[in-house]
Order: sequence, then structure tokens, then C-alpha cells
Amino acid sequence: MNLVDLLASLPSLSVADAMGLALVFSQAGHDAVIAAHTDEQHRAAPVQLQDGRWMLCADLLTEVHPGGLYAGIFARLPQDAFDQVDVIPWADAVALLPEPDAEQTL
Repeated sequence: MNLVDLLASLPSLSVADAMGLALVFSQAGHDAVIAAHTDEQHRAAPVQLQDGRWMLCADLLTEVHPGGLYAGIFARLPQDAFDQVDVIPWADAVALLPEPDAEQTL
């Protein structure tokens, strides 16, 4: 499934269901997310995966409606690239996170 598919079901997407999904995208997608930020208080902070792609929890999609916390950022994203954003189970995305260095776990 990709982001276009998920957006089609957005009106019926519950927060609980969204929290079980991850949005996974390329470096270009990451750069678009960062460029879409302005002075908003709420910022999306993608996390890099071991394979070089980036992810966000899909629960932020519950706040992209007009007046939502991420509405401004979402409106500035290139919608023609939404089909390049994969939607995968959260557990699968977490499995792709890099292992922390021993020094980082202290």
C-alpha cells in the first residue's frame, strides 16, 4: 500500500489503526518534509532506517485536515509524490531501525 491508498481511507482511519502503520520514503521525501516546515509549533521529525529510507508514524495523518496540527506542512508537500511513500506495519518499520551504539545506550 502507498500513501495515496491510505489517504483514500483517511476519513475512516482511526488513531489506533494509524499508530500501527509507518510512512516510509526516500531521501527526496525526507527533504520535502523538512522543506515544508515553516514556523509551525508542530514539526514532523522523520527517522532514518538502516536501508537509508526514512519513516514517520502514520498517526500524524489524523491531524492533516484543515485546522489540524500538521495541516500546513501537509498542504506544502508535493502530492504528486504520495504514490512513492510506502505504508507498512509499524513493527516492520521498527525492525528496520539501526541498532544503537553501545555508547548511546548508557
